[in-house]
Amino acid sequence: MKKTILLTAILLSFWLGAAALNIYDVQYTANRGVDGSYPSSWLGKQVTLEGVVLATGHRNEGFFLSERICGAWRGIHVLDSKFSPAAGDFVRLTGDVAEVFGMTCIRDLNSLQVLDRNRSLPSPVSISSGQLSNPMEAEAYEGVYVRIMNASVTGSKGKNGRFTVNDGSGQCAVALQSFGGKASAPSVGTQYAQISGVVTFSYGEYILNPFSSSGMQLQQPVSIQNRSWGKIKSIYK
Repeated sequence: MKKTILLTAILLSFWLGAAALNIYDVQYTANRGVDGSYPSSWLGKQVTLEGVVLATGHRNEGFFLSERICGAWRGIHVLDSKFSPAAGDFVRLTGDVAEVFGMTCIRDLNSLQVLDRNRSLPSPVSISSGQLSNPMEAEAYEGVYVRIMNASVTGSKGKNGRFTVNDGSGQCAVALQSFGGKASAPSVGTQYAQISGVVTFSYGEYILNPFSSSGMQLQQPVSIQNRSWGKIKSIYK
């Protein structure tokens, strides 16, 4: 009887520990690894996570999951084709932690339960373009919903809607076709008030991936009609 009680307690403790795990626990690492990919300390282990589905259909390879508040280490890519959650679903899932081409993800899902639907997405966390060009800083935002403010297009990176932007802190890459569509790269010099999306790691660089065109807000020119000339007119009274 004592052995049965002890075994039950151990199993219950393990289950509770898994249920309490959050995305931050899986993503956070200070270990650069032998290849500079910053592997998760949970690599190869099965975990249970809860979070809000940010977007689906990333290269037809699953979806992105976020904690209730976006921030460093608080988002992750889920590689799965078995389940079909929608953006805004709050889910609990169980799967294995893996590194795929240097990017931490959850794969081989055993289960996915939708706990709530139609939730508003958490607000993206503001970062600089320079942070994504620095691997030591960018790693913290892998899989995270972020936004870059007041950035200008500095160049094109091929025919797949990829280009580079700079907000004055350093250059980073943006990919427009990651979630479908055939958008082309904007012209050099185009200014954006905001670019929001999820960060991925691919081909040795960190890339910002807007979910749709709504994640690309052009910088609006100042309209002469909207300017206030009150102070200027008062000089001539």
